[in-house]
Amino acid sequence: MGAGLTYVSPVKAVLCCLLFLCCFMGELKAQTTGQIIDEIKAMNSKVTNWPNSNGHGMLISNKAMNIFLSNKVSSYLSGNEDLSLYKNYVNINAAEGMISINHNFHQPVDSDDWVRSFVVVGARVNVANAYSAKTANRYYDNQLGFTIQKTWMGKPQTYYAANGDFRKEMDAARALMVNTLAQNINKKAEEFEQSLNALKQDEVPGQNLTDVKSKLRKTFYASLRADYLLQFSEQQSELMINSANFNLVTDNWTTFGVYIPVIPQKFMVSDDVNAQVNKHYNYPLEVFVSHTRFWESPKLGRFFLTFAGKGFVNNAVQSGSLFSADVTGTQGLDGANTVTINNGDRYIGQYKNFITPVAAGKLVYIPGTSHVGVSFRIEKNWGTYKALNSIIGIPIVLIDKKGVPAINFEVQLLLQDMNNSLKDTHLSYNKTAVGLTVGIPFSKIVY
Repeated sequence: MGAGLTYVSPVKAVLCCLLFLCCFMGELKAQTTGQIIDEIKAMNSKVTNWPNSNGHGMLISNKAMNIFLSNKVSSYLSGNEDLSLYKNYVNINAAEGMISINHNFHQPVDSDDWVRSFVVVGARVNVANAYSAKTANRYYDNQLGFTIQKTWMGKPQTYYAANGDFRKEMDAARALMVNTLAQNINKKAEEFEQSLNALKQDEVPGQNLTDVKSKLRKTFYASLRADYLLQFSEQQSELMINSANFNLVTDNWTTFGVYIPVIPQKFMVSDDVNAQVNKHYNYPLEVFVSHTRFWESPKLGRFFLTFAGKGFVNNAVQSGSLFSADVTGTQGLDGANTVTINNGDRYIGQYKNFITPVAAGKLVYIPGTSHVGVSFRIEKNWGTYKALNSIIGIPIVLIDKKGVPAINFEVQLLLQDMNNSLKDTHLSYNKTAVGLTVGIPFSKIVY
């Protein structure tokens, strides 16, 4: 052999390679589980070391706050302007006969951050009118359209007693969570590695055993990371809800949206009872913007305050300025047609379409430990249609076995044209009515 070269037997070389491979795989496992645990510890350290500004700071991580808010905010879901932090939700409005199905396109970020913005796309359809028109052999007034909404959320703010033990108790509880999760992560990884090591070549015919193990290991640790990061966030949220170790949580969000009709509204209108009946169409395009302030207090309860502006294509029929009439072909004693007012689907008067701007406000209050609250909405219409309308509601929240809101009902008293702006017109509906809305959030939380 030449100088500086040492002979190594083939058997010894193979043993060294195997030993290096085992050490490398063990190190890879340790690095992977260690990285997951370190990431959880870093999230916890960020909260623990967050500056305490006179009782204002962080008690849980940002993603844990996303879950906390999804629980609290989803307790009120009455209309399309209300916020849901679930991927999917349904709104049913019995008074309008509308069903709206919505999907949230938010994609979670990998870092610990609050939900900053998202887009919701929905479909809205008038089911009640189609059913009633079919049974009564009347003209359909179908309404089918799509909504597109963009929501921007503010950063949640948490307040607690500056000189109290709230923060210390939360820090201690989170530290215990981290240690418990770390033990579970190591245990899961150890069990997985034992099962993986027991895998034999004949169990995966036609495949390279090393490649198979590498792929399985990569998939397992990716799933393990996602699972335990979610567990850490969920446990923090549950801790904050159950312990009520805070005085107040606030947030706000702004939504801009548009409703695009697909099928036009169709109305059968004549100038008078003896005139020819003509078809008139309306595309009720709608543009809206709303801003909501939210407060959650363990003692006082939950408050939603919303201000909204809207503009939509209105018409003479829906604004109540035309007769709703049933005109028969028989002649009366005076030779005129027989007319039944407020019955049928033929309208009498001058039809027109016009833009109606709307300014609205809504206040919702749900007591801290209650599933029943109260709401009040008021809206002022401008332009050709000037009615002042309001809704007094009683929201009812039903929860699932985990205490998470599962379905929302709101019994409503609708007060139409409170300012009597239509006194000189032919208002074709009762000014007071009872309504019911249903909100159903489902699927996974926007995280």
